Amino acid sequence: MASSCVLVVLLASIHGLAVDVIPGSEPSRQGAIPLGSVFYSPGSGQVEIEGFFNLNSGFVEYLACLPGVKSHETLVALDCDPADLQGALLLLGLKTSRSPRSEMDLAPLMGGDRVVISLRFLFQDGEGREWMRTIRAENCLINAPMEREMARCGFCFTGSSFEMLDPPPGAPEGSEPQEHFMSRVTGEIVSLCHRPWAILDNPLALPYPDGDYFAYAEVLPAHRRDDPPQVTMLIRRVATGDVDPDAIRMQLPPRDRTAEDDDQKQEGEGGRR
Repeated sequence: MASSCVLVVLLASIHGLAVDVIPGSEPSRQGAIPLGSVFYSPGSGQVEIEGFFNLNSGFVEYLACLPGVKSHETLVALDCDPADLQGALLLLGLKTSRSPRSEMDLAPLMGGDRVVISLRFLFQDGEGREWMRTIRAENCLINAPMEREMARCGFCFTGSSFEMLDPPPGAPEGSEPQEHFMSRVTGEIVSLCHRPWAILDNPLALPYPDGDYFAYAEVLPAHRRDDPPQVTMLIRRVATGDVDPDAIRMQLPPRDRTAEDDDQKQEGEGGRR
């Protein structure tokens, strides 16, 4: 690839825009350390995992889960052992953020390190040409109330944990509770709406327990149920300028003060009658 093309790709990547590059010119995994099906590259400080798209439109609560888990509300299915992914993220030296106490915990998840997540996949343009697209995860998601892309907030490393669980139904009599890695149990990997067992989560304070995000069909590949498009998820630590410092909560449209004042006035008049 010519040096001018490389510069354009780098600048677009820095600003979180879609980056379309010639197939075969994407970074290689030379020197990467495999942890199961997860790859950690010490040189680039990047983690890679293969997967496929569950959908390319509609409401989503998760950026990624295991294959077959919550596929109707998850953008990407990742083919990996969640424990391997968490191990690779620990190799990045990440500090954990506050983990949500429950699905009703809508407060911001602060205090630890954030990462930038990008998706790399083949994409066909309007003229039928095929390109390898690399795009930040936030640019693949729509904040429905604002009708625009998700804030450039990155994702926080909450980490999943080990918990003691009772034996499943049908286990031999006298079986003892055993310790399980909860992301492996639930299949939740990257959440958009504060899930206690996910490994990565949306750091923003949320207005609703299920968030309000939709897949952005215009930047995603056409969905094929019998042959879902393949995707590589890329994860790295945030760098200067990667995250909007003003993004603290999921943004909502400003309240209509005129309509609110009219409602209060009507309530007051009703009380005086």
